[in-house]
Amino acid sequence: MAIGQYRDEPSEMDDIEREVAAAQYPEGGLVVGLGLGIALPLLTVPALLVVTPILGGVLGFALGRRVRDAAVRRRRADRSTAE
Repeated sequence: MAIGQYRDEPSEMDDIEREVAAAQYPEGGLVVGLGLGIALPLLTVPALLVVTPILGGVLGFALGRRVRDAAVRRRRADRSTAE
C-alpha cells in the first residue's frame, strides 16, 4: 500500500505513515463496499447483483484511500502544532 511518495516498504515510512497504514482504511472500505454491494441488490433489485458489488468495492476502496490520506494529514498537522 503506497503512502506519500509511493512508499510501500514499512522501513521507508515514517511513524505516522506506518500507524495509518496499519489501520488498513482502503482495505476495510473495500470489504464494506463489497458487502453493501451484495446486500442492497438482495433487498431491492436482484438484477443489480452483477454490477453493484464491483461498484461498491471500487467506491469503498477509493473512500478508504481518502480517509487514509486525511488521517495522515491530520496527524502531521497535530504533530506540527504540538511542537
